[in-house]
Amino acid sequence: MKVTAASLSDIDEAVGCLATAFAQDPITGFLLQTSQGYRERVTQFFSLLMRARIALKMPVFVARGARGIDGATMGYSTVRSEWPTGLTEEWARFEKAIPGLTDRMAIYDEVVTKFTPPAPHYYLGVIGTDPALQGSGIGTQLLESFCEVSASDALSSGVYLETAQASNLRFYERAGFAETGRGNLGDATLWCMYLPHERR
Repeated sequence: MKVTAASLSDIDEAVGCLATAFAQDPITGFLLQTSQGYRERVTQFFSLLMRARIALKMPVFVARGARGIDGATMGYSTVRSEWPTGLTEEWARFEKAIPGLTDRMAIYDEVVTKFTPPAPHYYLGVIGTDPALQGSGIGTQLLESFCEVSASDALSSGVYLETAQASNLRFYERAGFAETGRGNLGDATLWCMYLPHERR
């Protein structure tokens, strides 16, 4: 298994893997609602995010195994550039097509804003692996690859992320992340976590 930077040709396979990994995720479940058509919505959601981040040259990695792409992660560097116009318009159509998404995004943003570190940092927005391969070290390698890119950037103070899966907390804590705060997304708890870089 090898972790590499993602390219445009990886998007469909990587997004399919993430959609499977997030089939039961409380964050995407809250935002996109787990009613009929959820798989299609979460697939479109991840496709938009990945295409935007690749276009902006943000950190996007895929884990390649013998069968193909088994996991992916993506986020932002210390720069928060505007999305390309075409993708911004596509997001607006996506958001408009899902009743209540704008309001649920506002709830999510309110929690996140409270506990996001003020210093410039990398944001790990998405990380997922094929559920059949969980526990095989793929997630660890993806996380390490993302954190290494952040650590090599002199402008970055660390890596910030959120999770609403209690089972993920130990995974992130072992990697050095600590909770910065928590809030509620409907019935789910959202944990905000941060890994500071030690600068010499």
